Amino acid sequence: MYLQCHDPTQVNGQGNDRGTQYRTALYYNSDDQKRITEAAIASYEKSLGGRTIATELRALKPKGDVEYYYAEDYHQQYLASPGARQYCSAQPQGVQLENAERWLPEDLKGKYTPKLPEAFWEKHAPTPHCVLREPHEQFKWPPA
Repeated sequence: MYLQCHDPTQVNGQGNDRGTQYRTALYYNSDDQKRITEAAIASYEKSLGGRTIATELRALKPKGDVEYYYAEDYHQQYLASPGARQYCSAQPQGVQLENAERWLPEDLKGKYTPKLPEAFWEKHAPTPHCVLREPHEQFKWPPA
């Protein structure tokens, strides 16, 4: 879902927000996570008609060179906070990632299967509009 929630083809920015602090990035802790992410990116590039995904993919420490820090409290769940600036430049592309059954590496399919059914994505998949219009409550699935 991460790739679908913004424009992963933009380098160091999202919409009018520019700079390395706005880059799109995915970090992994294991070889399995790396392989899954590489496969998802390759599939999504095809879905985008061959546009190159600029999302940075790097290993977290201790295996890699990336140290991860949580942002300050005022940045956490920013869009859901009272008084949040009503601005959004995420620019979802409106293109869905194919079902994982089509791109997940064969030897990982039994070990890592999607937790949510296709019915969830049909209802909650990102669309090309500002995410501020969406409710910010935690999703409950299946619906009551």
